[in-house]
Amino acid sequence: MIEVNLHNPGPCAEAILAFLGQGAFQPVVWEDEAGAKKISFYLEEARWAAVRETILEKLNEICLNFDVPVPEITVGFLKESDWRDAWKRYAKIYRFGHDLIIKPSWRKLRKPASCPVISIDPQMAFGTGGHASTRLCLRHLIRLKKESPAVLEGILDVGTGSGILAIAAARLGGQRIVALDIDPVAITIARKNAENNGVAEKIRFFRGPIQAVRGQYRLILANITLPTLSELLTAFAGRLAPAGVFVVSGLLREQADGFLERALEAGLKKRSRRTLGEWVSFALAPRGAGA
Repeated sequence: MIEVNLHNPGPCAEAILAFLGQGAFQPVVWEDEAGAKKISFYLEEARWAAVRETILEKLNEICLNFDVPVPEITVGFLKESDWRDAWKRYAKIYRFGHDLIIKPSWRKLRKPASCPVISIDPQMAFGTGGHASTRLCLRHLIRLKKESPAVLEGILDVGTGSGILAIAAARLGGQRIVALDIDPVAITIARKNAENNGVAEKIRFFRGPIQAVRGQYRLILANITLPTLSELLTAFAGRLAPAGVFVVSGLLREQADGFLERALEAGLKKRSRRTLGEWVSFALAPRGAGA
């Protein structure tokens, strides 16, 4: 496991965090007693070798826009146990009103919960509930359960990562859930997470692209990056049931309007929009569907 540290990112910290988050690197911000910040992210050695130049180029571009130097970058090797310990220093419990709690396995609740509790530990797959794009998806999911519960009967989670959205859907009463990812490591981790949360029998996981999926779904969840969303937009629209809902996340504010225009061209319409920090999520529906 590789640990990459960006020291003292200064005024471009938020832009760097947005870029890393969109690339599913799950960045962590550390702050010492003097207020100095450090951004860290963790990935496998092979992946770092593959994305290193792209990341460095983007960091240069971001810092150029802010007219500041590129932060000092240090790279180190971590044992998997050390990596998990690093995550434990910042891992939080996330509460979604009185509807859902997501927490790492080692964190204890002060009192028994009256809502579903999901335990997800940091592993080599995206999705622990901490990233804004994931939280936006979960908020859409909770609202749909209350306002349109029928859409939870037939769910497709594309780019499942850790399986967190599929697991949350199952714990909130979802039925006939299919979760897919092109990464075999993600599928292995997602299956294990589903087992740990008692919903393995409710979710069918498989490795492959959305084009391999047949039939239509009442709810499609996609927390993935803009290029992939744009490339697969027609495939998403074709697998959405006539009265279905397509929840899409992973968009930055400056990308949202352009993506929505392409979604309209693909025969979809906006049902609702949510924002959190620099991130935007839409709930879309087929153009001919009711409100």
